[in-house]
Amino acid sequence: MSIVKKTIITVCCASLALLALVYSISVVICLKGFEDLEKQSLEKNIGRVTDALTARINALNTFCYDWAAWDDTYEFAQGYYQEYVDRNLQDETFTSSEINVIAILNASGEMVIGKAYDLVNLREMVLPDDFQNTLLSYGLINPPDRQYGIAGILLIEGRPVMVASRQILTSVAEGPSTGTIIMGRFLDEGVINSLAETTHLSISMISISDAYTSPVLVEITASLNDAQPIYVQTQGSDTITGYTFVQEIKGNPAFLFYVDMPRDIYAEGIRVITLLHLSLLIVGIVFCVLFVLLIKRIMLTRFSALGKSVSKIGSSGDLSNRISVEGKDEISKLATNINSMLESLEKSETRRRSQKELIGYIVANIPNAVLAINELENIVLANGAFNRMFSLNGKDIVGTQFANLAELGSLVPEIRAFLDSGSLHARKELQYKYNGFSKTLVANFACMTQEKLFFIILVDISEERIKQERLYLTDRLASVGEMASGIAHELNNPLTSVIALSEMLAVQDVPEAMREDILAINSEAKRAAVVVKNMLSFARRHSPQKQLASINSIIEDVLKLRTHEHKVTNINIVCKMTADLPEIMVDLFQIQQVFINIILNAEQAMIEAHSGGTLTIATERAGNKVRVLFTDDGPGIAPESMRKLFSPFFTTKEVGKGTGLG
Repeated sequence: MSIVKKTIITVCCASLALLALVYSISVVICLKGFEDLEKQSLEKNIGRVTDALTARINALNTFCYDWAAWDDTYEFAQGYYQEYVDRNLQDETFTSSEINVIAILNASGEMVIGKAYDLVNLREMVLPDDFQNTLLSYGLINPPDRQYGIAGILLIEGRPVMVASRQILTSVAEGPSTGTIIMGRFLDEGVINSLAETTHLSISMISISDAYTSPVLVEITASLNDAQPIYVQTQGSDTITGYTFVQEIKGNPAFLFYVDMPRDIYAEGIRVITLLHLSLLIVGIVFCVLFVLLIKRIMLTRFSALGKSVSKIGSSGDLSNRISVEGKDEISKLATNINSMLESLEKSETRRRSQKELIGYIVANIPNAVLAINELENIVLANGAFNRMFSLNGKDIVGTQFANLAELGSLVPEIRAFLDSGSLHARKELQYKYNGFSKTLVANFACMTQEKLFFIILVDISEERIKQERLYLTDRLASVGEMASGIAHELNNPLTSVIALSEMLAVQDVPEAMREDILAINSEAKRAAVVVKNMLSFARRHSPQKQLASINSIIEDVLKLRTHEHKVTNINIVCKMTADLPEIMVDLFQIQQVFINIILNAEQAMIEAHSGGTLTIATERAGNKVRVLFTDDGPGIAPESMRKLFSPFFTTKEVGKGTGLG
């Protein structure tokens, strides 16, 4: 199929898919937007109803305040008198003010007068027996807030009542309060109709008992909470209804009311979306026809020529060829970019070959053994040093499973452990054993995740370990010499006493047999003294002699002795020595031994802790003294060992690794 036909089919299919997508989006998003707008409008209307109800309660509270801040009411609350009742609590007061209940209580909370009036049947009502207890339970008696009192809704025998409670004060709103005045208005059909006329909405009220008995309303009320105070329900395609609770003073639901609203917004949304779909369909058809004609005339023919040129270069594999396309538009720029890309690829290929040769040369000639393994555990690279290390004698091991290479010997489990660990890199010191042959190797493991290759670089440190053991042996011999010197000093004094006393006893008047024994003791003691003298001569390397010396130079000389060992054991030395320090009087050999012992201890601690580390050595002047500081990142000395730091023969090292004499 030609590119022209493919383009026509693609454009048509893309247009149809785009139209289908736009149709789906418009139905899902736009229609959902109209539904959300409809719900928002309904929620606003419910808010208008609740605001209107709140306004009614606030008006009742204001009216109650007019009666509460009145000298006549102030005096009446102190003592009942009929003139106040005849003048103010007539039926006309209730009908003109649209109030059902007026109650006045004294400062002790006792009812002075309570009157209820039925505004529908225009006759006086009897207050419930527990009316006063109801007021008390709602906290309406003696409200603490003198300025605002308490206003809200309460339930009297299951009927919701708008109520306002105020402290009774003088006409200038001063106290002390002589009692409480409470006014109430039943939330009946008249109030609901008044709210409907005010808000121009269809409002209905449902009592709590009815709300919890109807199965449909039970589901609605269960969905209402603080997070979702309004429940919206569509009644077909014509009406949408919003439900919400009105709470009483205690915060419990007082009644459920709902607002019905015609779905004019939704109907308008359906009409708009239908017109939009028809318009999109017509525009899409016209667009497809025009687009196909233009794209075929302007682009497809030239693209076809460009494609043939690129295909020709690709089939030949010659990156030196270039594409020739006339014009100054995007297609010609594309051809220019392709030519630039071909030039870059040609240069990159040249560099890649050069780098590959260089890397191959480096890997082949480095003294360390290098082994590369792919994800299938096959060997993909082994340099000459690797073949020499394991005596492979030119054997071709590329493609071999590393686990099947017997010459690797004890390294196979170590390589397997790294592959299974999932680590990106690791460094370990290994003991290689194969056919009775043993080596000490330092293995560096690395993983290239993108290429899925695993590299193992091996360094033979067997000779270094042998030299290290010899140095350890020398150190142990020196420790033994120091110990022997100490023992010799301790033995020399008692031997001198034994020799002197035996000589004194020998000249005394003693039996001959005893004299022979005393002379034998004297002879053996002298022989022991000679042994001690020889031991002292052996242990004493030189006579202590102090002389002026540079402490920085001494430290540098000591570090030179350990340079190779530091490289082998992965220990980094950081020197922070202050220049121009004055020379000090020291025994050169003894201070060298002190520094060597400290450095050896630091090395051993860091190697045991994490196979290496950093030792920082600093010098500084402190007044008329020179201070030398050694800091390593090993585990440190345990607090319980600090008090034994200078105790001879105390050591935390294993047997054979330390004597406690350093």
